Amino acid sequence: MIEVVLTKDSSPPIEFIPVSCKNIAMKTFTRDYRISGGYPDRYSEYFNGLNTCVFDIESTGLDPSRSKVCLVAMLTLTDAGVRITQFLAENHYEENRVLDAAMEFFEEEGTDCLITFNGMAFDVPFMNRRLEANFAGSRIDMYDFDLYRFLRRGTDLKDRIGSLSQKSVEDHYGICSDRQDTITGRESVTLFDQYALSGNSTIEKIILTHNREDVLQLHRLMQLTAGEPEDFDAAMALHGFPVLGGRLTARPYIRKSKKVLCITGEQLRDTFSAVFYPDMDSPVTAEFNQAASSYEISAPVGRLNDEYYIDLEPLGLTGRLSDDPQFVNGYLILDPRSINLVSGMIVEDVAKRCSLLSL
Repeated sequence: MIEVVLTKDSSPPIEFIPVSCKNIAMKTFTRDYRISGGYPDRYSEYFNGLNTCVFDIESTGLDPSRSKVCLVAMLTLTDAGVRITQFLAENHYEENRVLDAAMEFFEEEGTDCLITFNGMAFDVPFMNRRLEANFAGSRIDMYDFDLYRFLRRGTDLKDRIGSLSQKSVEDHYGICSDRQDTITGRESVTLFDQYALSGNSTIEKIILTHNREDVLQLHRLMQLTAGEPEDFDAAMALHGFPVLGGRLTARPYIRKSKKVLCITGEQLRDTFSAVFYPDMDSPVTAEFNQAASSYEISAPVGRLNDEYYIDLEPLGLTGRLSDDPQFVNGYLILDPRSINLVSGMIVEDVAKRCSLLSL
């Protein structure tokens, strides 16, 4: 592997520094930025304890059955700011090296939360298809916070600005002009074809810059968009938030016709099948489906006038939530924040009770 270490305003050094990564000989580039690394408290409340990584891929086309991954970028937090790491294929035959290097990076960093822009529809499934095609024996099975999907489902931003492309959102927040790249993702495909034939260093720099700017700008958008949803917690519920260290996602809502709190979600890893019925110890109903990598949990709620509440004692959650501002005499008044809070606890407790996850 070859590594180039850059600072924000420096030019690439002439000499490469060789490093090893399971004997994968390929080009790796890192660049450190002394900028704010953390995310606003609204995000941190949901990502607490997770190792986040802003992730973006470049491919040779849009169809994963015929196209390949040629470049990936990962932005991680450091004590001084952020670091961007990129793995670049030098030709169309090095895809397996890029894939292996990316998966090893996630493992070494302990990554359990990705931040992407339309990654749930493109980057992550594309990577998994290509990992399968290369018989890699691994797949991305961690929580993906897709900012595009979050904004589309939880805000009216699209109605206000007309497009939710990343550059349109950047322009809305006044940071699009800060970009250092000069090409689009579509142009990157054509340029990589040229690079694979010529190895031209100028083309290489153009491709790397575009990929690097995508993750850097997405990191900045994470800091700017936390105040965008009028009801942030409701938006997180629509998107799905991580539970059990990102092993599961949770999307809770109140099914008013049946007076139940319903929680649905995906099993991202350690999948299993189980059915859980109400009994003397718990009023919860649950079904985990390994084949579909999904689950559904329901718990009874009550209603007083226009407010819904949940009895915490049969759930065994009284002590854990007694200091919550929505706690009243053993009951939790349900608003979007408290719904998410109690739902995460219910999912964790049911999974533990099934004794099928190594917790």
